[in-house]
Amino acid sequence: MRLNEDIDQIPQRPLGKTRTKVGILSLGGQGALETHRGRQDDMVNIINRAYELGINYFDTSPVYGPSEDYYGNAMKGWRNNVFLASKTHDRSYDGSMRLIEKSLKRLKTDYIDLWQIHHIENIGEVNEVTSQGGALEALVEMKEQGVVKNLGFTGHEHPKPLIELANRFDFDTALIPLNAADKHVDPSFIKTFIPVANRRKLGIIGMKVFAQGYIFHPKGITTAWETLSYSMSLPISTIIVGCDNIAQLEENVAIARSFKPLTSSQMQHIEGKSKGYVKRSQFFRSKFGGYDSRDDLGDPHTVVGHKP
Repeated sequence: MRLNEDIDQIPQRPLGKTRTKVGILSLGGQGALETHRGRQDDMVNIINRAYELGINYFDTSPVYGPSEDYYGNAMKGWRNNVFLASKTHDRSYDGSMRLIEKSLKRLKTDYIDLWQIHHIENIGEVNEVTSQGGALEALVEMKEQGVVKNLGFTGHEHPKPLIELANRFDFDTALIPLNAADKHVDPSFIKTFIPVANRRKLGIIGMKVFAQGYIFHPKGITTAWETLSYSMSLPISTIIVGCDNIAQLEENVAIARSFKPLTSSQMQHIEGKSKGYVKRSQFFRSKFGGYDSRDDLGDPHTVVGHKP
């Protein structure tokens, strides 16, 4: 059950055209929820604790290891009180239809609030998912049948194919990387994609806020408050953050509850602190080596314990 309503609540914003308001901080399906490092009971406890603390947007994906299973086991009794998002990484209609069937079983639900085409990297994939027999046909059919309520897409490689995808279909949301180092990369998601998404009234969901811990550096950004406050100050709906444990979750929620939008000068100051460490903070882009580059970046726990 939810905690005492007298406590400070997480501020909420509209999620684009979905007619839903979500907290500015949401629970990502990665971190501990993607791995086998802990016991299932511990993972379920993280999800339940997030719900108790007032988080109402929950993210997952079939490719995040046992993440969907953890959610399915955690949401008993409160599934209908939250906004649940999952994804299809398959580019075809048939493959996506198989995935949605499996996701519903793993999540132990008969509907998903948001189904997203996962990890669009290039124009070729845009053409593939929007062509006859592509994944978009599965998304539209499932929405028409009421199995999914809203449609979206995700990507963290390059804004151009995501802008093209947004122009081809009237999606409800977009999940993109948004951290303090973004403006130092050309092209920047903040500079190029956010204006387009806002014009199209897309609900913008930010990810890679901590860059799995690589945003932190002893000579750069050193606190969770800086990176969370920066991303939450952007013109977006929410950010999803995975957690390794309940302590991380509670720290993030405390920051969200006390959130005050940063001034332009504060934003620029935090951006400046990340300028010398762009490769760390943007490692997920192929121009910096992508996920394979993480072994060359040093310890993500150099400063604080936040990995997701």
